[in-house]
Amino acid sequence: MSIVIINWRGGENDPFTYFSECAKRAFEQMGRPTHIVNLDDSLMNALADINNKGIDFVILWQGVGSQIGATDTDATTLWDQLKVPVLCYHGDHPCHMPGNHKAMSPWVQHIYSVASFAMFANMHYPRETTATFYQTPVWFEDGVQGRFEGDFFVLPKNLDDLDTTLDGWRGATERRVASFLLNAADAIIGEFRNGNRTNHHDIIDGMLDPEMMAALREDLQSTELAVRVHIHMLLDKIYRNMVAEHIVNDLADVPLKIYGRGWERFRLRQNRHHEFLAFDAMSDNAFQFASRYGIIDAAPIGDALHDRTLRAMGNRSGFLMGSNWAYETFLGGDYGELFFDGAPGGLRARAERVMQSPDAHRARCREFARDYQQQFPLFAFVKYLEGMSDMVKARARR
Repeated sequence: MSIVIINWRGGENDPFTYFSECAKRAFEQMGRPTHIVNLDDSLMNALADINNKGIDFVILWQGVGSQIGATDTDATTLWDQLKVPVLCYHGDHPCHMPGNHKAMSPWVQHIYSVASFAMFANMHYPRETTATFYQTPVWFEDGVQGRFEGDFFVLPKNLDDLDTTLDGWRGATERRVASFLLNAADAIIGEFRNGNRTNHHDIIDGMLDPEMMAALREDLQSTELAVRVHIHMLLDKIYRNMVAEHIVNDLADVPLKIYGRGWERFRLRQNRHHEFLAFDAMSDNAFQFASRYGIIDAAPIGDALHDRTLRAMGNRSGFLMGSNWAYETFLGGDYGELFFDGAPGGLRARAERVMQSPDAHRARCREFARDYQQQFPLFAFVKYLEGMSDMVKARARR
């Protein structure tokens, strides 16, 4: 019997190939034979060969592939036919690719790496099975091995320029929709600058009162669920791109290497402290975690601990995290110096401490990583997946 990881190579910078290799290595350390099968024309033959020897469960990243075989008239999926548990592990909000978050097959279970993502899925999507939340373990090891060189921070982030996004909404013809988007963006940005205590999807839902929903439904000519998901999707990246731009603006005279697309407006500033670079596949960028100052990470939402930070932890390197992840609740300790919001000067003060003593900062990050790994060990994650697999089998066979 074995675990199967379905890998899709089509994502920007191909993150899933990297995640699949890390997960395979982790599962095999726990004594579980694991196969990676690419989501392409070879999928069916590869699955048939593995299924002859037995499949314990299948893992899908972001639910990609969960609806294989289903049609508009027949909801039966490939997984219903194979009768194997499928565990979809999500790092994106459910407003993206709604079809990948469906929970109507008894063989498919959705698990989210962020609690608020699971909450949204459970509240708004029709489902027969409850979505669950489980923190991602530290399973990233890239071989930096303590060799830290270069006095600079690294910001690994593709940017969707806020000015371009907001200008597009200002010129949109659907005025009530555009007005809502602009007002919600202002509220999200204001919350970040005031301490970021309310997640931006909660802000959006708070503004979607019945009167506003009725107006948006009229303009978009769609159902309430479709309108809600569409609005959340349009506004989702406001938060993370705002955090990324805040980093570059707040650290204008700090050495910073920015990896990713979309920074053209910032390149034009010709800031001698900032270097803009490109990178290809995620599996080829371990060097981003090898500077003395470490990375600065922009989380996708306020209650998330992002995979870039988890990767820094796996490499024993430094990080500053742009979120209000509940470290006191989860770890029982105060790690506030490693996290920042948009309060004036907050990030700059933390960066100054790092630059004054990079070794002390990395030591503090390692303390955080040890606490995190004790609370969310890889072993417990694998056992959780095994338990979820057994639950799915029992549920589907009733």
